[in-house]
Amino acid sequence: MFDTPEPSRTLKTLFGALVFTLGAQSIRFLLGSIAWYLRDTVGIGTLDLVPIALAPFLLGAIIPLLVRWLSVRGALGLGVWLLVVSRIVNQVIDSPQIDFFASAIATAAFVGLLPLLLSMGRSALVAGLLLGIALDSAIKGMSLSLDLAFQSGFAPVLAVAALGAGAIYLLWAAPPIEREGATWGAGLLLLGIGPFLFFEMLILQNQGWTAEIIGVGGAQAQLRIALLNVVALIAVGWWERNRLARALAVLVLVATVVIAENGALAFNLLSLAAVPAAGLVWAGMVPDPESRGIGASIAYLTGGMLLFVTFGLAYYIPLDLRLGFTQHQARIGAALVLLVFAAATLGARVRARPGATRQTWAFAAIASVLALFGLFTGTRDTEPVETGASFIRFLSYNIHSSYDVEGRFDIEGIAGVIEDSGASVVGLQEVPRGRLLSGVTDQVTLLANRLGFEHFAFFGTTDPTWGNAILSRFPIISVDQAHLPQVGTPLRRGYLGATLDVGGREILFISTHLQHVNDSDAHDDDPEADLYPVHHEQIAAILTEWGGAQPAVMVGDFNARPGWRQIEELLAAGWVDAWAEAGEGEGFTSNARDPRFRIDYIFSTPDLVALDAGVIQSRASDHFAVAADIQTR
Repeated sequence: MFDTPEPSRTLKTLFGALVFTLGAQSIRFLLGSIAWYLRDTVGIGTLDLVPIALAPFLLGAIIPLLVRWLSVRGALGLGVWLLVVSRIVNQVIDSPQIDFFASAIATAAFVGLLPLLLSMGRSALVAGLLLGIALDSAIKGMSLSLDLAFQSGFAPVLAVAALGAGAIYLLWAAPPIEREGATWGAGLLLLGIGPFLFFEMLILQNQGWTAEIIGVGGAQAQLRIALLNVVALIAVGWWERNRLARALAVLVLVATVVIAENGALAFNLLSLAAVPAAGLVWAGMVPDPESRGIGASIAYLTGGMLLFVTFGLAYYIPLDLRLGFTQHQARIGAALVLLVFAAATLGARVRARPGATRQTWAFAAIASVLALFGLFTGTRDTEPVETGASFIRFLSYNIHSSYDVEGRFDIEGIAGVIEDSGASVVGLQEVPRGRLLSGVTDQVTLLANRLGFEHFAFFGTTDPTWGNAILSRFPIISVDQAHLPQVGTPLRRGYLGATLDVGGREILFISTHLQHVNDSDAHDDDPEADLYPVHHEQIAAILTEWGGAQPAVMVGDFNARPGWRQIEELLAAGWVDAWAEAGEGEGFTSNARDPRFRIDYIFSTPDLVALDAGVIQSRASDHFAVAADIQTR
């Protein structure tokens, strides 16, 4: 087959890039809607969500099947318009229900467009997808990982409209499209798009995961990723025909995703090569379109995207249900599947047409510059703190991944609660730092930047992207962290302690979160009896980590009510409940929709005294925040 002219390939590559950028935004929003709107707000059971999650990815196959009646260009036009319009609706409408359906339609349209991209030639699917990853990553880098879909105002709407208009124009400007697709034999590797995109979103393009593991700021991590995406496209342009380079890429990619959670130095070094390696592996999975039909392309690419969402379900469902395997094991299992597909690419024949051009590299380089804005927005003037003040205001807040009681993403609402509280030291729970189920937003960096907290600490308790955080206007001298005993529960909890320098005096500040449910049936009958065996072990671990240090303040979501045995154990160990000491009324913090229980606490050691305590009512989370003014006796 003859090579496609360079300008034509460039237009198709740009088209593929814009399709992917809009599609990735829609997928991230959809996953968040399923987790926080359908599950937590509507109340749909975890297993009942599985077919709902699979449906948009499966229904996407309808669009390319319409080629028989609409032609390739007609089906492409239908898919692009569905993607663009749904994405704009998602951006403009502020209704969790409508947003869920809009993101589902946009996701289905994106999945349906994938086999049609291949009919335009390899460049649209290979370089187009890689350039789309680079553009998507750079756009998120501009706002420190906050997805366009979660931003309000005119500018984000204009940006989405511009991306959509660009895709529509490029579809019109591209040369005639022929009805071509992969063969049933060579196209089998297209199933690898599932594990490829899963690990791209979960780890390789994840600002929060990268920052947490290698110990750099969020803006620096995002800029690093953006630059590596440029290298990935250059690597594909130079070495996609080189078997040795592709073999090394397979080894580097799989090794990186295997050690990604607990190998700081190794991950730091390997991830520098893993992003370019992923590009080479993806290029090896995409064959030349040689068939006069697109049946194989539809089957394999749709199947690959079903693998993507299946891996996501397998990774997160074990946090809700006991399935016989852990989240870590699910990630390793997905890595083994990736290894199978990646290794199979080594037997693929040399390509007649390269997937990336120099123009593609240039576009990626330009896109990466967008991430530089994150460096400028990533440093904000901090508010001065009165080190000689008579008291310090502490805050505890379970932010529910910044999803409000209606299932709407509202990080600005969370920031408003913290800001209005006037707290100098804040303990947060249920904080995502790049979690795929929460829009891949690095909320630690976002909140610290938005609120001007110069010092912060984070401990990912389930994986590096979800756990407890501390924001402080005082310098943090040292940080201690430990996992709490699971005692058979699926969700791993943690202890995060930071020693603060308060005007030359050290104060230990702890943020923690205890298990919420052990046995759901037993919990309905007697929640204290259900949780006590777990809480007893978790509190014992907390007391051991604490070690009796004074002065100290501990905050968190303890999922236990006043008078329960687990709370009495904390009081017996010497901790003082700030609400009992200085609060008025019941102090209910849960649930924000119908507050009836006090389960969020601020404790202090006996050498400190609470002067005042209060609850801040807001529907930005499913918990209310609790604040206390504490001073030395």
